[in-house]
Amino acid sequence: MLKRLVGVITIKDGWAVQSIGYQKYLPLGRPEVIAENYDRWQLDEILVVDIDRTKLNMGPNYDLLEKIIAKRIMTPLCYLGGVRNIDDALHLINKGADRIAIDSLFLRDPESALEISHVLGRQALVRVQPLVIRNSEVHGYDYLRSISTAKIDPQSFVNMNYGFSELMIVDVENEGKINSFSDELIAPFRGYNLQLICFGGITSQIQISSLFKESNISAVAIGNSLSYTEIPHKKLIIQTEVDIARMTSFGAMTRGARDW
Repeated sequence: MLKRLVGVITIKDGWAVQSIGYQKYLPLGRPEVIAENYDRWQLDEILVVDIDRTKLNMGPNYDLLEKIIAKRIMTPLCYLGGVRNIDDALHLINKGADRIAIDSLFLRDPESALEISHVLGRQALVRVQPLVIRNSEVHGYDYLRSISTAKIDPQSFVNMNYGFSELMIVDVENEGKINSFSDELIAPFRGYNLQLICFGGITSQIQISSLFKESNISAVAIGNSLSYTEIPHKKLIIQTEVDIARMTSFGAMTRGARDW
């Protein structure tokens, strides 16, 4: 399996922000400028997350996507936030998104989520699942209500696996922290036919390399830490890709490889 690095841009009130546990936000600047930086660093994908759109039932932020596309970004773009139905998804693709990520729609309106998958193809859809640990067990997290939900049942995701290509698991409690992604969140998914993207508290090359040793982790997503001290993080990306090359038979060709 090819391994990938994804840069995450979190948007609130139209601005890119540093998110800490989805509760505290510090301004970083204009999203399109940060997208340009990610593109220059040759990440494999950019995930744009507008955290206001679903909560306020505003629909996707098409204007934001247009601003990013106007920068002639070459890196594939995935968009998350406010997608309600197939019309929203098609409009995003027409505006320039390469993939769509969906969180709460799979829970609130699974028929609409699966319609998006059927029309666009499962390779164009990522399912996002925030996770927390409660009483030594992995539970889902509903960010709209800020509460933990039922214990995670990996088989339920496998049963719907035809509806999405990858499952992005988010460490809610460590999101925004340094080198703190919890390996406990991976444990329930071992042995299942699910391709995972890990996000939340991932900041070091050692941490990334360790995650990539897991056979069903297809990508690691990095957010806040990429927005600080450009040179160290360019080195982080380069060194991580060297490690990826060592773990695959594709060698240096893994840079920019697409897994969909």
